[in-house]
Amino acid sequence: MRQESDRPRNYLSRKRSSDLVPHYSWSAPGSYPIVALARQCYGFKYSVVKNMQRLRHRFLLSLWMIALSVSLFGFAKGQTATPQNAPLKIGYLMDSLKVERWQTDLDNFQKRAKELGAEVLVETAEGDDELQLQQSQKLMDSGVKVLVLVPHDADKAARIVNAAKARHIPVLCYERLVHNSDVDFFVGTNAEVIGELQSSALARLAPKGNYVLIGGSPSDSNAKVLREGQIRALQAFVDRGNIKIVGDGWAKDWDPAEAYAIMSKAIDATKGDVTAVVASNDGTAGGAIQALQEHKLAGKVLVSGQDADLAAIIRILDGTQTMTVYKPIALQARSAAEAAVSLAAGSPIKNAVSIPNGTKTVQAIFLSPVVVTRDNVKQTVIKDGFQNLETIQKSLPKEKWPN
Repeated sequence: MRQESDRPRNYLSRKRSSDLVPHYSWSAPGSYPIVALARQCYGFKYSVVKNMQRLRHRFLLSLWMIALSVSLFGFAKGQTATPQNAPLKIGYLMDSLKVERWQTDLDNFQKRAKELGAEVLVETAEGDDELQLQQSQKLMDSGVKVLVLVPHDADKAARIVNAAKARHIPVLCYERLVHNSDVDFFVGTNAEVIGELQSSALARLAPKGNYVLIGGSPSDSNAKVLREGQIRALQAFVDRGNIKIVGDGWAKDWDPAEAYAIMSKAIDATKGDVTAVVASNDGTAGGAIQALQEHKLAGKVLVSGQDADLAAIIRILDGTQTMTVYKPIALQARSAAEAAVSLAAGSPIKNAVSIPNGTKTVQAIFLSPVVVTRDNVKQTVIKDGFQNLETIQKSLPKEKWPN
């Protein structure tokens, strides 16, 4: 009977030499001598030797996998070289381009973004909140690194902000701040200050009389903040009984036709006894002036505005609109483009202040608005290149040209 200690040796003696050769043929030539030498010199048992073989194979396989990984990494790096050199994509979600100033904003934003090496992908919702949400998804799917948002509804647009944040895409609100959301940055003007400028300009000229208030879109947060500023500037006059509010309405989507209807109703209710109209922008001012013209009151009633649209500047020089508020849109749009590129790069933005949006304090850049009247058209909107002198002159008789 064989001794138990002989079993491994006899077992090995019965195995074919080919059974001791590893299955990886590329390592076979050096494997068998190592096994034989280990068995003869050190008396290693078969299982120990087999483990050595396996360790050797694993070590060689690991080296091969590392080499393969390095090769694949190099290949992948070469493949992504072109996308890395491609322009940074910025998504720009517009509410609407129907109002003249928004095309000016967009043109200046795109120009500055291009100078910074960025590409701007633009979507316009034309007042449709659901469409704007879908457009935001489209832009994010296209690989934009930051979203610039002009919301139609500042509350509903929180869905867009939430979706962007879930995908780690920063959001910059332009001109209209989205409420109660994790907005990253805001660029615009202080709407309350603009409202105060509108009412104050009219109250200085007419500290007594019947006033009509025409607000912007009720879905636009700026329209409501404007109204707060307008009332603040008028409140002392109202409290003294010097000014009476005889008409008050909101123009859906800033529609001039809505402003026309509000103005017509106020004229009928007062039998034309209206002293001033605090219109929230130049579009609503135009609608109100149309109603005044039909009642032969244009030029007799003071009317405010905002945005310094070409039509408004012509009306101011013609005498049917009293003033408008000019915002340095070119500078504002360029500042927004620079901030968007910085957000995409994760870089800090210089000279930022802050503004609350309900749930957080948002970093912001504010630009100062300017009151434009007949006396300073040339020194403001024309000097800045915002409006063209020749175009204005073609629309007016020479005696009404700006000085």
